[in-house]
Amino acid sequence: MNLQQLRYVRALAEEGSFVAAAARCAVTQPTLSNGIARLEADLGNRIFLRTTRSVALTAYGERVLPAILEALTAFDHVRKLAKQTDTNAVHVNAAISPVVGIRIAELALELFKAQRPSAEIIYREGNLLDICEMMKRSQIDLIFAPLDPRSQALSDCMMQWIYAEPLYFLPRKAERMRWSDADHVTIKEIADEPMVLVPDACGLTHVTKRLFEENNCQLNRYRGEASSYNAIVDWTDINLGSGILPASKLTTSEKQLLAVPIVDGGQPAMIDYYAIGKPNTVPAPIFNDLWRTLHVESVTAAREAAQPRTGVPDWCL
Repeated sequence: MNLQQLRYVRALAEEGSFVAAAARCAVTQPTLSNGIARLEADLGNRIFLRTTRSVALTAYGERVLPAILEALTAFDHVRKLAKQTDTNAVHVNAAISPVVGIRIAELALELFKAQRPSAEIIYREGNLLDICEMMKRSQIDLIFAPLDPRSQALSDCMMQWIYAEPLYFLPRKAERMRWSDADHVTIKEIADEPMVLVPDACGLTHVTKRLFEENNCQLNRYRGEASSYNAIVDWTDINLGSGILPASKLTTSEKQLLAVPIVDGGQPAMIDYYAIGKPNTVPAPIFNDLWRTLHVESVTAAREAAQPRTGVPDWCL
């Protein structure tokens, strides 16, 4: 028996559907079903009656459900008390998309760290889908990512824009002479180019796709897939395709010799970075302090962090 199994029971009892309960718990339906089945085996009794059309509590389930709810409430209370009393050891769990990078995240949190020098920021870097799931499971407090603000993926979280940086077109080697004198390109001008992309879950690929869609252009995606931003540059060098990268993912020489700024609607095409937050593992007052420092200070700091690299590589009260 474990807390996650008890959460599955609560969700299924309240939702009345395996599909809805699994979505609420951010797990697959088989995971939820197997978790409840193992709990029933441990208890030696069925908690739910299952048919092809409905789910209902058994008589035993009716008796045991109040105790399950009480146990979950007690656990939540203990966790809240721990947050309130452990003020000397503050740990903020933050996740970053690789496209944002650690430097921008560090500078965005610079003022908060200055105000609370004992606070420890525990970073996790991962693809956008994974870190969003971690937020849903209350495992992290803060995400730095190019998440579309229109997305409903984390609708119960706070969100604020922190920085935007320009996007550059990297022609494949065979086409570089064609663009050598260009001071900018449009999406329509490069729509026929095969584009080398990183996995969709990164965030950059989603932004690239949206940019082509908004210009009514079909993205000509190279059938393979690069694993990193450096690989995109390497793959353009051997003519596998062209690429699109933010300014911060290019060295100074790459930006000057290989890349061409992208213009969209007469303005530089940009990738926007957002902070997405919710006080899941830190007390709300501390989270409020953190959130309030992510305004002008973070934008100013991020501008420095997103400059091309050299050749060396209020939560609601």
